[in-house]
Amino acid sequence: MSALPESPDVAELEAARESEFTTDVQIAYLESVAKNWRNGSPSEHPEPSVTPVAEPAEKPAKAARTVSLPANFRPATIIKSLVAIALALGLGWLPVQRLLATTSTEAVVNARVITLRAPIEGEVSMADADTDVGSMFRVDQNILVVRNPRADSSHLANLMRDRNQLRTTIGALEGKKQLLLASLNELSLQQERFRIGRIEQLEQRLRQADTDMAAAEAQHSVASDALKRAETLRKTDAVSQAFLDKAAGDARVAEQTVKGHAERLKGMLVELEAAKKGTYVGDSYNDTPQSAQRKMEVSLELSDVQARLVGTRAELESLDAELVKEQGRRDELAKVEIRSTVNGRVWEMLTAPGEHVNAGQDLVKLLDCGSALVTASVSETAYQRLAVGQTATFKPRDGGEELTGTLVSLNGLAAVASNSAIQQNALSREPYHVTLRFPDLLKHADCRIGRSGLVQFDTASAAAFSGMH
Repeated sequence: MSALPESPDVAELEAARESEFTTDVQIAYLESVAKNWRNGSPSEHPEPSVTPVAEPAEKPAKAARTVSLPANFRPATIIKSLVAIALALGLGWLPVQRLLATTSTEAVVNARVITLRAPIEGEVSMADADTDVGSMFRVDQNILVVRNPRADSSHLANLMRDRNQLRTTIGALEGKKQLLLASLNELSLQQERFRIGRIEQLEQRLRQADTDMAAAEAQHSVASDALKRAETLRKTDAVSQAFLDKAAGDARVAEQTVKGHAERLKGMLVELEAAKKGTYVGDSYNDTPQSAQRKMEVSLELSDVQARLVGTRAELESLDAELVKEQGRRDELAKVEIRSTVNGRVWEMLTAPGEHVNAGQDLVKLLDCGSALVTASVSETAYQRLAVGQTATFKPRDGGEELTGTLVSLNGLAAVASNSAIQQNALSREPYHVTLRFPDLLKHADCRIGRSGLVQFDTASAAAFSGMH
């Protein structure tokens, strides 16, 4: 079978492709096609003429060539082609824009997770029976209670026993003190009665001494008169010399007797004055009566009891303070309330009511809604454009409000392990990781943890921030 001759229309199309059409020639061609389409295309092989366009002087003008289109060609094909080109450009613009803008490939709202551990050994119970994962808590709100009925209380028992002994000792000393006070009062009364009686006795002896003094003075007067008569009679030899001598001796004895009574009277006066002042001068070897001596002994014993009482009370006061501390320590070992340290919610419950836990065992994990952050992964190209402190925006995928914040950490290739709820290694689309803080996230009590989105960085602020440093 002989080869079919090449269609003149195809040949003309090839010739048209080989020709150097200018922009004006192409526009004229499209206008002719559109005109024929509006007129109903009466010719199956339209031959639109192309108006020649003057070329620059250095190039000779080229005449337009008549082009015949194939029979199955329709103007709608051009329109479809234009629509396809538009769609291709629209779909291709998104990755191009992504390459041009500094954005993250993935970003997620994150927050710190705080682990509460058991400070003592014991059994766990819930402060609220409805507590479970997701339960909201405020700062210092009770979550769990750990009780240890077998907590060591031996030291507390020893302190209580010592306190009881001190109280018993204080009671005994108080009783002895009252007894000594009563004895001291009785001895004081007895000493006073003795002093009064002694004074009366000395005054009575003084009166007796005064009488003896008067008698001695009377005898001295008689002896003196007898001596005078004997001297007168001796001059007349009426009496002998012996009689005169005897009368003189009697007079001297009477005189010395008077002097003796006078000195004894002075001694009694001294003893009386001393007794009035509380000092007793007498024939005995003691300068104080037995009641006064006993009173001094009781006073010394009373002073010793009072000193012991003061010391015991001080010891009891110190023991009471130590007992209060030990009681508090024992209570802490016997029962502990596990309270929330942040505003947030239960992220993970690691125990159950009635379970026996050991000291230091993890009990519950709380999500700290006051530390909400955004963790994002970026490409190496985007990472090189970033700097700590630059501003950024977070666009949630659920169409929520766009947030504005700052870049706080550049972690690079190292997916830093931390106490965050979502670890950085979970973001695996790009190898570089960054952390951002958005203040508006703190307005939500539910933390909005796990909400994903897209972070767009302000590279202009990054350049300014780098320039300041």
